[in-house]
Amino acid sequence: MINLCSLVRFFILVVICNNRNQSAMSYTLLVLLLGSFTLISAETSSVLHQTKERLENSAQQLPIKTFEKLPDAFSYVNDDLTNNNPHIINVNEQLTSIIREWTPRLLVLDPTSPYYFSKFNNISEPEHDRNLLSYLQAIENNETFVSPFVSVLPHSYRNAFQLLSVFHCDELIHPTVPSFFHNIELIVGPGQTELPIERQSNAFSKLYCSLYGSPQFLLLDPTKLTYDAEILLTQENLSDIDFSFTRLQPGTCLYVPPDWIVGAQLNNSISLVYTLKTIEKTIQNETDNQPLSCTSINSTTLNKINFTISDKFNGDEIGFIVYFYQYLNPPVFDRHYTNETFFKYFQQDKNVSQLVMKWTPALTTLIKTTLFKQLDINKDDKFSAADYFDIKRTHLTQIQGVIHNIFEELRQVVISQYNELNEAIVKMTQQAGNLGSDENAEDNVLDILASLPDIVKEKLKEADFNAQAILGKMNDKRPKRPPRNRDQDRHSTRDDDASMLFDNDQNEEIIYADDQEQEEEITAEPFITENEPHRTDL
Repeated sequence: MINLCSLVRFFILVVICNNRNQSAMSYTLLVLLLGSFTLISAETSSVLHQTKERLENSAQQLPIKTFEKLPDAFSYVNDDLTNNNPHIINVNEQLTSIIREWTPRLLVLDPTSPYYFSKFNNISEPEHDRNLLSYLQAIENNETFVSPFVSVLPHSYRNAFQLLSVFHCDELIHPTVPSFFHNIELIVGPGQTELPIERQSNAFSKLYCSLYGSPQFLLLDPTKLTYDAEILLTQENLSDIDFSFTRLQPGTCLYVPPDWIVGAQLNNSISLVYTLKTIEKTIQNETDNQPLSCTSINSTTLNKINFTISDKFNGDEIGFIVYFYQYLNPPVFDRHYTNETFFKYFQQDKNVSQLVMKWTPALTTLIKTTLFKQLDINKDDKFSAADYFDIKRTHLTQIQGVIHNIFEELRQVVISQYNELNEAIVKMTQQAGNLGSDENAEDNVLDILASLPDIVKEKLKEADFNAQAILGKMNDKRPKRPPRNRDQDRHSTRDDDASMLFDNDQNEEIIYADDQEQEEEITAEPFITENEPHRTDL
């Protein structure tokens, strides 16, 4: 519709044009303005609001029951879940008992966001194949998308939500029949994005809970309508239709019974939706209405609930690319890297610096070039948040595989470096055993120490390791042969001692020769430390 100010300006312009005998320029300007008014008046509102306007003009609008006080689980199961009427409950304290405020920036902190995709996405059209991170960014910018993000609630979120107290029945959580809890989904609706008006299954009811923003819902009673998408926009007489319209505030939930017709304008909101198996009472006769059993239980979180549809996403499969998400400092995302700055940051990463002992040219190329190219998904020669926004479902498997192979190659290099270090330690131990018998042993030990990786030498320095002092102490503590008391040996010979067969001079020569042989044998014997491995080749 044309607004009043524009209409006034239009008539003033017409008067001016008439006073100037409708000059050609004024006439042209009038045509242009008239055209612009036509464009303005041709703008259409959303499908949901068009439908709502038509229903308000002819159909009957019914109020939605709102609970002032939250019912207990027994009465809710028996009186409300079995009642075919929508209602609203306030569960703000329960939704915010673990996380006080749900915002897009809070959800962005979860590094799995770039790998969840809406079931409404069209993977054949890359511009519409957006991940959850993109939808959360659109909420920040109040940007409208063609369709909302609707996907199973990530498992990493579930321990942050308590199961609503209205479901605290042991019979619901541990049923003997198929699970009452069918699914739990996350809905992100940036801008004026809409959930299309659709008829719900008669096998399930739904409970929409707003976490952030105020989505608007249009509900239609199915008992008075044979639903067709075109009827609501084309049928002239809608007087037989009963409908309801409501705006959910954060912390409130809207219950939609089975088979009802519902659509929503999401208004830059984030919501949870429970899909619940339809509950029906067993009625034996008109006077005997047996209540459903509900054994009260204590509070629990959603990660302990067995939903029929579970989150099949396995973050361990892409643990490496998930890990690099933290490099960008979410949710601010104020960091970006060139290949040079990325390599330096990677080297300083404690999880890496404690493993890699030596950065060889091949290892440097592996990280600075090969890995960086895989993380630079949008190929702008920078690693930034824009790369995570650009992740598509069709590329995810390839990214996983390549980065996994890169880290497997890195692992093999680390293993090789540790094997080389172990060999150096063995050689050093052997050389230390030769101290005193090999004049080059001390120099050899020092050479081996000098060849150790820098990271090892830094650790030794931190421990106040002094190689020269330790080697000096080892020399001083080497065992020496105690002196022989030859006079005592001579007088302590036994009767069967062979020395009795020789005279004194010969005996002295034999003892002297024996002393020389014994001394040489002791001097040549290697010094065995406690850490020396047992040798079987001697």
